[in-house]
Amino acid sequence: MEEQLTQAEIVFVVFGIATQALLLAFFAARRWSPPLADRFGWVVYAFSGLGLPLGAWLLLDGQSWRLFVGPLLMACWALFGATVDLWRPRQWRRTPVDWNVLIPYLALYFSAQMFLWWPLWNIERAAWALFLLLFVPSTVLNIRGHFGDGPDR
Repeated sequence: MEEQLTQAEIVFVVFGIATQALLLAFFAARRWSPPLADRFGWVVYAFSGLGLPLGAWLLLDGQSWRLFVGPLLMACWALFGATVDLWRPRQWRRTPVDWNVLIPYLALYFSAQMFLWWPLWNIERAAWALFLLLFVPSTVLNIRGHFGDGPDR
């Protein structure tokens, strides 16, 4: 008999999958419909910022660190990213690369992704696989958008 997920686990799974789906949609739009990406790119940061109240709730509810670290890291990435991309925009990805921005940005982004993905293995294997299926094309589109031959280069 399958064990039922707790409310905290359900919210964690939904947040992780939804975040990854939004990132994939954004990177796809950036590649094939840049005006759409420019118009709605802030939504990814806004939704990811919901990791702050979610992570705080999971922490204060006494949940395992495996559940609250990912959402909190995602919120930190969203705050940092929104600051350097939207609130006080600056050119930090292109030559000359601003390493003081790029390194913490990437560290927050990838650590948040991994802390949203890894716990899914023990919570719900199908969600783990779905996250992987969203993460791979999202990452490929993101990298191609910065270094590939797309219109957003």
